[in-house]
Amino acid sequence: MTRTAWHRLLVTLVVALLALTAALWVTSVVLAPADGRNTAGLFVGWAMFALVGAIVVGIVDFFVRPLGGRSGDADVMAEAEEARTGSTRTQQRR
Repeated sequence: MTRTAWHRLLVTLVVALLALTAALWVTSVVLAPADGRNTAGLFVGWAMFALVGAIVVGIVDFFVRPLGGRSGDADVMAEAEEARTGSTRTQQRR
């Protein structure tokens, strides 16, 4: 699996965890008047757990995400440089 594929997977996981956090929080607000504080507290606890999970996955993604330019794909950038100049060398010799 490439770094770009890992990055996309982790970003998808972060978005899913944030959506789960929001859904659990809304559920706790809706259930609070009807079922009491215990049920609402349970859902808030799970929402906090999902939020912490999203933060941890986001930190992991920070170190996994591809480096480079806008495309994030160093191979594509090197091929473009080689096609343009005939070389992948990016710095002048001193």
